[in-house]
Amino acid sequence: MRSWLVIPAMGAASAAAAAGLGARPPEVLVALGLAGAAMAAAQRALAGDSPASLAGAALAPLLIVAALLDGAFASAVPVARGALAVAAAAWTLVELARPTTSPLVALLPATIAAFLSPAYVALLLVAGSRLVTAPWQRPRWAIAVPIAAALAVVVAAAACLATHGSLARLADAWSASPRAPIDAAVFAEHLVLAVGPIAAVAALCGLPALARWRHAEVSAAATALTSLAISIRAGAIDPSVIGVSALCAGLAVGRLAGTIRLPTGQAFAGATIALLVLAAPAWAVLSR
Repeated sequence: MRSWLVIPAMGAASAAAAAGLGARPPEVLVALGLAGAAMAAAQRALAGDSPASLAGAALAPLLIVAALLDGAFASAVPVARGALAVAAAAWTLVELARPTTSPLVALLPATIAAFLSPAYVALLLVAGSRLVTAPWQRPRWAIAVPIAAALAVVVAAAACLATHGSLARLADAWSASPRAPIDAAVFAEHLVLAVGPIAAVAALCGLPALARWRHAEVSAAATALTSLAISIRAGAIDPSVIGVSALCAGLAVGRLAGTIRLPTGQAFAGATIALLVLAAPAWAVLSR
């Protein structure tokens, strides 16, 4: 079986899971399907295509679906908008992880993600920076892209820190959530309840996988920080946090299952761990 088939398979599985968990609007099903396919592709790009890694690629999309549909601690961001932003961000990671002679391809999904949420402006900055560092015949205007991206980061930071005025209104509209700051400890409690305790631990264990000096990992780590800031500002769990948590949880499951030498054992262990991770968020949605 070709490993790339996990990408369309998880897109279809994510949409089917969303329908089974009660999501009915077509735009929500489509958005969650795109997010599932993109997250599976990001897992495969960052962790490889071993059976253990593919177990993580199957876990992360379903965790996103369950957590976004739970909504117990969700922000005012519509599910479809949040899922589309997660999908665009994940495809950006895929393009940043892929060696290419045309780094422009990462700019489109990065721009879409940054337009939908300020939590993803770091993606735009990294994608723009690669334009001037990649080994390709870059045009003269390429230097303007990272400069514009840096300005976008400054505007996003200023808007999210503002408490009143036009910048605060910009942040409310951009993040689709009014400002309602909460304590970091309360936010951590909400996050554990949103994704489940096992998934939260797995996400923490997966964070070290982002400690690599490559464009994709740097982008994911920066997004983890910005998504936390956006969520604390909004007083609720932003979809970007769900996306980062699912990504890290999938990487952690792949690493743990990868300690087994036999490919069959990797697949079995990965599937078993994935079921344990998904149990709490899936049950929370079903018991609503």
